[in-house]
Amino acid sequence: MEGSDEAQLGDSVPANLRWFEKSDSAPFRLARKYSSGTAAQSSAVALFPWSSESLKDLWPDRLTSEENQPAWDALIQEWAGACAVGYSGEIAIYGLQLPLRSIAVKVPVCQTGHSNIAWAMLPYAPFEPLLVISSSSLIYILNVNKRDIVSYLRGHGGAITSIVTHPFYPEIFLTTSRDHSTRIYDLQLAPIQAANNPPWPPANGPSLAGAAHGMHMTEPEGTYIGRCIAVLAGGRSGGHNGAVLGAAWHPNLNFPLIATCGVDRTVKIWRSPSFQGDMISREDKPLFSSSRIHKARVLSVTWLNDHILVSHGAPAMMRRHNDAPNDVYEEPGTLVVWRWLGLDRFFPPGVEYHQKILRGCASDYQESAACKLICVNSLPEGLKDLHIYRSWSHEPIVIFPQGNNIKMFNLRRLLPRFSAGPPPPTQHDDFVESMKRALPRLDDDDDDSNVVPPAPNVPVEWELAVTAGKGKKKSLSENLLACTMGAGGDLIVAVGATGNIWLWQRKLETTT
Repeated sequence: MEGSDEAQLGDSVPANLRWFEKSDSAPFRLARKYSSGTAAQSSAVALFPWSSESLKDLWPDRLTSEENQPAWDALIQEWAGACAVGYSGEIAIYGLQLPLRSIAVKVPVCQTGHSNIAWAMLPYAPFEPLLVISSSSLIYILNVNKRDIVSYLRGHGGAITSIVTHPFYPEIFLTTSRDHSTRIYDLQLAPIQAANNPPWPPANGPSLAGAAHGMHMTEPEGTYIGRCIAVLAGGRSGGHNGAVLGAAWHPNLNFPLIATCGVDRTVKIWRSPSFQGDMISREDKPLFSSSRIHKARVLSVTWLNDHILVSHGAPAMMRRHNDAPNDVYEEPGTLVVWRWLGLDRFFPPGVEYHQKILRGCASDYQESAACKLICVNSLPEGLKDLHIYRSWSHEPIVIFPQGNNIKMFNLRRLLPRFSAGPPPPTQHDDFVESMKRALPRLDDDDDDSNVVPPAPNVPVEWELAVTAGKGKKKSLSENLLACTMGAGGDLIVAVGATGNIWLWQRKLETTT
């Protein structure tokens, strides 16, 4: 592995510097470039997510004593800016700190090859970071200090598509899968070695229904640490009817909510199930479900605040006429900012106690209208990856690769969606005209039944370009597969198609 250019990550951001509110060039400089030594491709990137201020937010009221802060600061000093990149059969960790940190660990890999990565941590060992790695439907836990696989877990019946760690309890993480379900794990618990399911009458012993029904398997779940404690089940009763592609924990600890999205074009909001000892908590009815936000599969969902979310979807193949199935056109993917209108209904303001089991009506978990679209924008063609960086002290930034460039914009700069109201009154009967407009169009051969105009394109405010070399080789560019932002908005990481990794650090400006 090769490293170039020395850098040290800035710990603090000057109070008077808010680069994301400006329209000039992004204040980032190339800090390091790594080469994996192989042409292996990767789209799994995870930045070390914690800072010196994170200790007061993790495990509330457990590790906030002053005696733990020096050890925590030493941990941050060692791992700040570290980036884990997943390849087929290998996990590599790169960093900005000195001495140069570049670690490669071999992990078992299935034929599917693609992996997902997330950082985790145990409350009884808070100074030993862990990496949660997926390979097909299996989960591996890597101790980065020991550079060793310390546990493996199984439970999903399809390939895992994403891993998300809890923002306040990093020993808890969830995984989404192509088996239509989402599973929640707790690393503090040991894997179940024998089925501990409720009995199904007329039998008196534990049911052997298995993981397909959201229960414990009849075989051992894994080794050493980690146990599945809850399942957000798929199915026609309210769960996803296709592969689940993304998920997000609610950023407020007072609202135990999880948002998921998937191939079935739906975005769902679930109440995080209450944990029932050694038995798996199973939930199959979300508090909100809608397929009206996107026209194609939904690739990611992110909470912006208590009730506003942003999701992005893939391009959609649309038919111009119902009687011409081959006359189709492609609409670009969309980035949608929307508001969930049901938060106050399930979690009334001013009420401290919330019931453990929440149930909505059938319209909530089948096709809910309790949402309002705020912004709808079209995404560039051929978009491979999109990341949204959000923080309570940082405005949300959308960052995505396109060719050999990284493009970014401030999500708050998006214009609100145009609300089309009824046309102005005419001399005709207003009631009759309004009813004609409300009726669905039955004649598909009308001249005006054409392609729906696309939403406005997303604005690109800042760009970062990558090059493959210097001098004569500078013109050789490398297409980017994935990028992400972290470290308080001070660090950007991009992964190229031939295995190269770039790290940009924000330039700290000084006042005169």
